[in-house]
Amino acid sequence: MKFEPKLYHLSNGVSVILDPMDLETVAVKIAFDTGSRDEKPSEYGITHFCEHMLCKGIPDLPNNKAMKNFIEDKGGVYNASTSNIRLSLYGRIISENTNDLLWLFSEMLKNSLFDEQKIEIERNVIMDELRRAQGNNTRKFSDMVNTNLFGFSSFRTLGTQENIMSFSRDDLLDWVHKRLSAQNCVIVISGKIKDADSLLSEIEKLFSFLPSNKVSKNKDLIYTPCDKFVPESSLKNVWLNILFPYIRPDSYENMRENIAESKFHKYLVQELNEAVRQQNGLVYGLGMNGFGNEYDGVHGINTETSPENLERAVALIAQTAYRVYNKDKITAKILERFLNRHKLSDADFLESATQRCDILTTNLLDFGKVYDFYKMQEYDKSITVDDVVAASKGFFDGSMSVMTFGAQYGDIDLHKTWIDNFK
Repeated sequence: MKFEPKLYHLSNGVSVILDPMDLETVAVKIAFDTGSRDEKPSEYGITHFCEHMLCKGIPDLPNNKAMKNFIEDKGGVYNASTSNIRLSLYGRIISENTNDLLWLFSEMLKNSLFDEQKIEIERNVIMDELRRAQGNNTRKFSDMVNTNLFGFSSFRTLGTQENIMSFSRDDLLDWVHKRLSAQNCVIVISGKIKDADSLLSEIEKLFSFLPSNKVSKNKDLIYTPCDKFVPESSLKNVWLNILFPYIRPDSYENMRENIAESKFHKYLVQELNEAVRQQNGLVYGLGMNGFGNEYDGVHGINTETSPENLERAVALIAQTAYRVYNKDKITAKILERFLNRHKLSDADFLESATQRCDILTTNLLDFGKVYDFYKMQEYDKSITVDDVVAASKGFFDGSMSVMTFGAQYGDIDLHKTWIDNFK
């Protein structure tokens, strides 16, 4: 399967990537580079509310059911999402009906009804979504981390009860007109593209209405290290994150170094699982995760275990991390094994229109570049043991935070446990 995407620009500035594949379908994604991090506290939830209303009716298809029936009759599906940094419309359809999906998306962005009665109905739906999120332990833990380390709530994407109940139709429409611009919009189509020129002409016709106003982005993120435990009576285990600041931003210029660092992450997780799970049976599994944005943040080791095993697990994690970082460093043989394993994910990417569509969108919005699969492969193959060691230098040097959530575990200083054993 070849990977030969091409970047185009509409007359109003919308970026378009066409990614031809030998398939019978296309995946389409229209993403705007704006989300909850760009909202003021009084606006928290407005991007998400607008996303809901974009799916609630257009003049020709006045409700959600009519819109879904229209696309399903054409052999397709569609949906929408809001995140901290993006509002996206996305879908998949048999290739002969690509223009129908594009037409629907253009109408959603241009002519959504924002019907007053449906807005009132959707308030209740979004409030239910917020309550569900606030009752989800994974999201509660994420909120605890972000609130304490960065000063913002993970629930801000959904909004607050006060905001959700107060947004007017004019507020929502004003937000759409200000934040959805040709300047922060990317349209990506991966799949069967019979005639690129004809498709571009159709996209130009459908999306030329988007305004070209500049849209600001909030990049600020201030990390305040701390140790925090929040009890959760419904859990029998303790969830644990041991987090350290990024060594460098996730920028295009740092791409090769960050790929090299990711190999250190894989090796560290491999050795932690061997030492803590396989040899001692203290946890089910360990991994790496992070919080923050593409410019700054924290990442580190996550796991969960019983209260009685927690202190011993942290000690063993620290001992193993020290050994991997300072003594038993990654080898050329391990790098080769990682490279061979990665061939499967490379194949998955090449064969999936949805994956290609997603990464092309993300790469262009994050880095201003068309994703170069073959260059990334070259980077992957060229990375040496010395590269990994250099890229991971300083990983454990920044101000550490220990975040725990779940069952009570008594008077244990896990930060001190790490320091006493990271040697």
